[in-house]
Amino acid sequence: MTTRPPLLVASCPGRSVEAVKSEVQRAADGGADVAEVRLDRLTATDRSRWAEFFPAPIPLMATLRSRMEGGEGPDVPRERALLLEAAGRLPFQFIDCERVRDEELLGASEAPTERKAVLVVSSHLTESASTEAVRRLLEEPRPSGAVAKVVLPCDFERLWSDLLPRLTPFDGYAPYVLHTTGPSGPILRAWGYRLGMFAVYSSLPSLDPSGTIDSVEPGQIPVDRLAAYGRTVPTGPLFAVVGHPIGHSRSPDIHSFWMQRERRNGLYLALDMSTAQELADSLTPFASGGFKGLNVTHPWKQVALSLASQASPASEAAECANTLSFDSGTVSAENTDVAAVRRRLSELRIQGVWDESPVVVLGGGGAARSALAATASLGGSSIVIARRREVAEELARSYGGRVGVAGELQPARVVIHATPAGREHVPDLQLPWTEVVSTTTHVLDFVYAPDHPFLRQGSLAKGATYEDGSRLLVYQAAESYATWWGSAPSSDLQEAALKEVLRAE
Repeated sequence: MTTRPPLLVASCPGRSVEAVKSEVQRAADGGADVAEVRLDRLTATDRSRWAEFFPAPIPLMATLRSRMEGGEGPDVPRERALLLEAAGRLPFQFIDCERVRDEELLGASEAPTERKAVLVVSSHLTESASTEAVRRLLEEPRPSGAVAKVVLPCDFERLWSDLLPRLTPFDGYAPYVLHTTGPSGPILRAWGYRLGMFAVYSSLPSLDPSGTIDSVEPGQIPVDRLAAYGRTVPTGPLFAVVGHPIGHSRSPDIHSFWMQRERRNGLYLALDMSTAQELADSLTPFASGGFKGLNVTHPWKQVALSLASQASPASEAAECANTLSFDSGTVSAENTDVAAVRRRLSELRIQGVWDESPVVVLGGGGAARSALAATASLGGSSIVIARRREVAEELARSYGGRVGVAGELQPARVVIHATPAGREHVPDLQLPWTEVVSTTTHVLDFVYAPDHPFLRQGSLAKGATYEDGSRLLVYQAAESYATWWGSAPSSDLQEAALKEVLRAE
């Protein structure tokens, strides 16, 4: 294993010289050691302008990814050689060559550059590639000073059961880079230092916490977050939010924002786990690999509780968990959604919005259970409206409420929407929610920044007030943060997350 942090390589996705030059500066500002210029993404007319990348604020890597290996560059070796030789005449400090298509250059006695750039010998494998093939590529001879880079698709099951166990120890592979694509992509990038990698490939920085992250590969982590994490104590705690899907989650932005403001050394990831078994199988490697905790979102909140060795009163009351913590072999479950809803209902009561009349809860899953548990803890009653009558009846019995029946409903002062409806690719809400909304209703939505704001539009059309789930998200995140760090972010920092990260109204 290396004793230095890996080089942080920020991949620039730009498609023009001007765009890439701007991205290189962003990469430098975010703490990158190297900026990767994807020559294959530039137009043929830009080839005469490559010299304009220099001078650059940080060292540059020239990459010409072929179509066969997931890029947009040529596959024909002679075409590639001409372009890479042209790049080699410029002061790129790293040149990425493909092991299969650039044998002519790799076999030359001299590197394909007058400045002796470091060669990165890349292999982008298919899903069918064996772990033995990965090992051979890491062990094969390479030009003096060159770095072996292997990238392959890999799900969590293979990562835990096959790839990592059969490749460790990694000491024999220096200098090397091993990355995966797909759901497991962030893991090896976060473990780059632990695994002794020469470099970790990252996305451009998320310098604006509310902005979108520009990445070449979805598994990349923003370079500014890796820089803040790896430059101090690179074995500091790791955190993640897990669910399916997970691309919409703003939890990494919120927690990263707070850690940066409070100068805490941690790294927070988003991991898409498509099965309950993936989550179950991941707990042990997470705990042994530096993870301190997980946030768990739809649809695995009830599964999370079943995997814990001890549970808090709130998670037991809600019969689900959205926070798991690891400590000395113990997996502890907490439900910070309950605290978030309880806090928000208390605020609405103080504001005169909620008069302690029955709260209508739409849904029958983990979020609905959390809302019902919170309401009951405040001495309130509830009306449950769910797609399946038997689920609504079970929840009503558990939390001292009653079942709402279409055609018999009345407008409520507070309605809590606790389903994923409003997210992309989620079916519309097939519940009689319009019957419980009027001019005196406040609608509290668990969904934040919905892709399809039908609930907002419909509520406002009926004269009701509406708030999306941004405040609930921040409140539950603050509770999770306190569980892991010992104290919650200040009220000012929580409000700052709402305004600066979520851009909430």
